[in-house]
Amino acid sequence: MTLNFLIILVIIALAAWLGNVLLSLEAIVGQSRTRVKAARESIAKLEASMKRFQRDEESANKETDDLLNEMIALRKKQAEVQQKLAEEQAKRKPRLLILSDRRNPSDKEWLVVVANTQIGEVDASHPLAQEWARGREYLVWAETDRDAAERAVRRFSARPGYAVRSVQPVKEDLYPSGRPAAALKTS
Repeated sequence: MTLNFLIILVIIALAAWLGNVLLSLEAIVGQSRTRVKAARESIAKLEASMKRFQRDEESANKETDDLLNEMIALRKKQAEVQQKLAEEQAKRKPRLLILSDRRNPSDKEWLVVVANTQIGEVDASHPLAQEWARGREYLVWAETDRDAAERAVRRFSARPGYAVRSVQPVKEDLYPSGRPAAALKTS
């Protein structure tokens, strides 16, 4: 009997121990299931994010291509406009600049051409280099052509490279009413 009692006691102890093992295994399996479920949810979120990023990337690539095509078209248009501008500027008459608005009643109008080729030699990309090389026309009031040339020389002599190319009388009176400032304000 004691033997049976001991066997029953061992069986009960063994059953209790197996019960504890099963409970701990069930807890571990439950935790594993929770982790697997969380991992699957994370994977699903990551896949959704990847799909969204791929759509965004495709959209950005399409937008970049559209902008690139638009930029190419705008650059072509810019080149055309610059070409037209250059053609119009080539057609345009050179500007007549006024050297000084000081004028005596006996003065005549003279057209003095002042040139400077050194500007183009120093900086060929200077916007006025070609104009200075050809010569810029100035309206000068003086009694004689010599006085007109002297006024231009006095104005530009402080800077190197400037020279008076020609002095010619103006064929028509540009400012018959008096001072040029008054004529400029009305136009």
